[in-house]
Amino acid sequence: MRLALVTSWNERCGIADYSGRLAAALEQHLPVEIVPVPLLAGPRPVYQAMARALEIGDVAHVQHSYAFFGGLHPLRSRWSAFAGAVRRPLIVTVHELDLAARGVRGLPAPLELAWKRWFNRSVFAHPAIRRWTVHAGEYVEALTGLGVPRERVTYYSMPVPEPPARPGDGAAFQRRLGLERRRVLVIPGFLTRRKGYEVALEALRLLPEQYVLVAAGGEHGADRSGTRAWLLGEAERLGVVGRFRITDYLSEPELEAATAAADLVLAPFREMSASASLNHALARGKAVVASDLPENRRLPCVRLVPVGDAEKLARAIQETCETAVERTRLERAAREYAARHGFAALAEQLLELYRALAPGD
Repeated sequence: MRLALVTSWNERCGIADYSGRLAAALEQHLPVEIVPVPLLAGPRPVYQAMARALEIGDVAHVQHSYAFFGGLHPLRSRWSAFAGAVRRPLIVTVHELDLAARGVRGLPAPLELAWKRWFNRSVFAHPAIRRWTVHAGEYVEALTGLGVPRERVTYYSMPVPEPPARPGDGAAFQRRLGLERRRVLVIPGFLTRRKGYEVALEALRLLPEQYVLVAAGGEHGADRSGTRAWLLGEAERLGVVGRFRITDYLSEPELEAATAAADLVLAPFREMSASASLNHALARGKAVVASDLPENRRLPCVRLVPVGDAEKLARAIQETCETAVERTRLERAAREYAARHGFAALAEQLLELYRALAPGD
């Protein structure tokens, strides 16, 4: 059996990183052929050619992000051009599912909700798809509500990457950013507004001067919303710009150093499906304070605070950083969780799904 894996590849993209780790784990069991998808949508013939390229595999598995197929826009979407040309059993991993009213293009909420529901049904309930996988429990019901058969949707916990053989040089990172003798709070990964940076900045305002916040990442290549400028504006408004750093994009060794420098990792998300950046921290045995969202409640190794509550976030940060017993407990729990939920475990689970769909099996 041979797998064709459709994903972004060799890009500055969380899904590309996820896919690289998944492909490496799967290759312990079967040949994997990568069919790269553009990070930003191209013309329709590109996607039809991608669909034909899937014939190299017995089963095709798409790592889906809206940006890969033209975004949440019916006139720019390339999904139908791609899916309509697929001739192999197709599995889709749904990494994001937007069914919320956000005031897009000034649309009234009922109209926005209606077109998003229609659009997502045209994508995720496409007849070419045989199975769906998700890393967010709430997506199971959301997909079912779009007309996807419940029994064909499988939830897998978000895999935790292997920790590096050697930890990053946190002291060098602190020196480079002028953070010596400070308490360093880190939010790793691409800058996206749903991560709740403004809540963390508000909490920072309530903390003693020794605390600093580092956004360890840069804007995603598909983000055109000016997130970096917005963040700096929020820091200026709250009077904490001197205690806030944005690193911009970090190479893997640089990200390791940033994580090693952290006294505490924050995940104050306002909304989320599953978080690779949070799992990055768990893999390295870091203590994490996160928003009390459904997917985080599945994690026995993070300290939860109410969504959007800066005061309680500040209190949890200070208690965790300044109480050795609590911080050590979270670090130990993170390492134990990471040991049980790696990419190797996910690969073995997916292999069963591929075998069930492969022709002749």
